[in-house]
Amino acid sequence: MGICTSNEYLKIQPSHGHLISKSEVSNAARLEIITKHYDFIKVLGYGQFGTVREAIKISPHSKSATAKSAPSNQIHYAVKSISKERLQDSLDLLKNELMILQLVDHPNIIKLYETYEDAKYIHLVTELCEGGDLYEYLIDRENLSENEVTRIMQKVLSAVNHLHALHICHRDIKPENFMLTSKKEGAELKLIDFGLSVRFGEDGMDTKVGTPYFLAPEILRGGYGKECDIWSTGVMMYFLLANKYPFGGAGINDLLRNIQKANYSFSDLCWKQISPQAKDLIARMLVVPPPDRITINQALRHEWFTMVKDNCQIKIDGNIFDSLKKHKARGKLWQEAMKVLVRNLSQEQLEGLQNIFKEIDRKQTGFITADDIRTCMDKNGFYMAREEFNMLISNIEYLGNGKLNYTQFLIAALDKKKIFDDETLWMTFNHFDIDGNGSISVHELRFVLEKAGCYISDTDMDEILGEFQLESGGTMNFEEFKSIMWCFSNDSSEISTENDDLLYASRRGMRMLSQRKMTIRRTTMMGSMKKLKTSSQCDLNNF
Repeated sequence: MGICTSNEYLKIQPSHGHLISKSEVSNAARLEIITKHYDFIKVLGYGQFGTVREAIKISPHSKSATAKSAPSNQIHYAVKSISKERLQDSLDLLKNELMILQLVDHPNIIKLYETYEDAKYIHLVTELCEGGDLYEYLIDRENLSENEVTRIMQKVLSAVNHLHALHICHRDIKPENFMLTSKKEGAELKLIDFGLSVRFGEDGMDTKVGTPYFLAPEILRGGYGKECDIWSTGVMMYFLLANKYPFGGAGINDLLRNIQKANYSFSDLCWKQISPQAKDLIARMLVVPPPDRITINQALRHEWFTMVKDNCQIKIDGNIFDSLKKHKARGKLWQEAMKVLVRNLSQEQLEGLQNIFKEIDRKQTGFITADDIRTCMDKNGFYMAREEFNMLISNIEYLGNGKLNYTQFLIAALDKKKIFDDETLWMTFNHFDIDGNGSISVHELRFVLEKAGCYISDTDMDEILGEFQLESGGTMNFEEFKSIMWCFSNDSSEISTENDDLLYASRRGMRMLSQRKMTIRRTTMMGSMKKLKTSSQCDLNNF
């Protein structure tokens, strides 16, 4: 559902029900009242099942982070509040959508940050896209240049390619399901609405779903595969270039007959100004037999994309490769903390690295391999000794089984000196401090990690306690959390003098840790877990 920003400034706090002990939709849902963590600025739109609002995280320096009191650089989010009562029989569709959103990780796919749930509502916290959808963008401008459509379609195909690499079929590709992050020139494009998406296997799919103008002919027949997304992408490309749909008719039956026959043409006057390469790519996408249709990988390599006159050359800083070589993931807790930290960074803070990721990701799958990095280094004239490159490869294999997704790349490549400010670290700390008492306990650590999908064995928990220097019944305050995050970052040796005391304390703690081995008694751990069991918000038996 495309949501565009309303001009009306209206701050409305969403309603909520009582707390529950078990989620109806996702093990990752936080069973808390969302207004404890977010302040709501205005309504962005209304949908069939609920309301979308603009929100900001409540500032650590005040009880409320209203628009007037919030820092100008604070991240704004979109929160979709869904009524369970209205959802009723569609609950399984939402479960499926949440599962898929937790799997995907791509610069051109909307990012789901958090899910909150109470007795009456489910709240999805996502990136805020203020530029409207691609359909509105085209209507406002009446027509787009072929160069601009080329850049748009490259992002569209890259997003779909990422889905197919994860065995996900979107099944509703259309301009209305691509949002622009802002109204600025060159704003990023984000694929949204995974309500009809599904993970596919060798047997394919047979449910007849989608938007009529974009339906592939095999969907109408029943029994189809991921190729249906390629057809829909071809229809979308035609629409962006011609400002009209390739298939029409006097009614729905006439429309569907024309789709099944691929009855379209390039005879309109506008097509005289469009390159033969563009028409060739569309023709290869709109082939009726799915096996004869061009694949996503082939489409991305089509000669049409080499015609783009792009004046914005991506400059690769050699320090990026050095960061990838040096980066070490410190364990499940550190990785989860860094994921939370990255999502509290603005689009402006990430834009440069986002472009570099796309430059390295030459297959445009949303993953990068050691081979991709070597190719990019050679292309840009960077040299790395074999033993150093082997170190980089071993890091990639450890972090992502031979490939890095977008978030893993950001965590490895980000300059920690620039992002480890108190505000961002506090937001990260609060993610683990569930009860908001200013300290993180052992059962809170375990609870948050399991919510994030990390299986935590007793051995894992022992390692986490040792990693963060915690006794089994101990807690960690913000200053301790901050110092350890600094110590574990690969940039810690380059921290400015203002952080010297912090770094010294952190290193001293690590030396103390190395001098004594922690022994965690299982009975003590069970006692800690017993405390967890009594909490209505932290019942691990339900996960």
